[in-house]
Amino acid sequence: MVKTILLERKNIVVEYNEKLNYLYLRWTGFQREEDIYESGEKILEIFKGLNCRKVLNDNREVRGPWNKASEWTQNYWFPNMIEAGLQKFAWVFPENLFAELSATKAMPNNELIHKFNTYEAAETWLSEQ
Repeated sequence: MVKTILLERKNIVVEYNEKLNYLYLRWTGFQREEDIYESGEKILEIFKGLNCRKVLNDNREVRGPWNKASEWTQNYWFPNMIEAGLQKFAWVFPENLFAELSATKAMPNNELIHKFNTYEAAETWLSEQ
């Protein structure tokens, strides 16, 4: 599988999976509100520059809550990603209860977004879309 790293920050690594044509977001560690906003804007910019309509959002390595940014994610980031062409969003939820609660709060009720417990299930779903 060929993945190209497009962005690497302390809280996230963004890669492009050329074979399956999706953007891979691997969030890591504790997420500060400002880091989420800055990374979210960079992701949006990167996504607009790709001929890609799918995202695999991996939160397995997220630690702790990020409640303050969940409203921004739901009300600003997702609508802008959809406007930029997002059609399928696979979200791998973390095992950390506090991080999962934040992710659940940020996840809009939308048929484009599906929740998964494993990376493999999320990637399989994206590849079938």
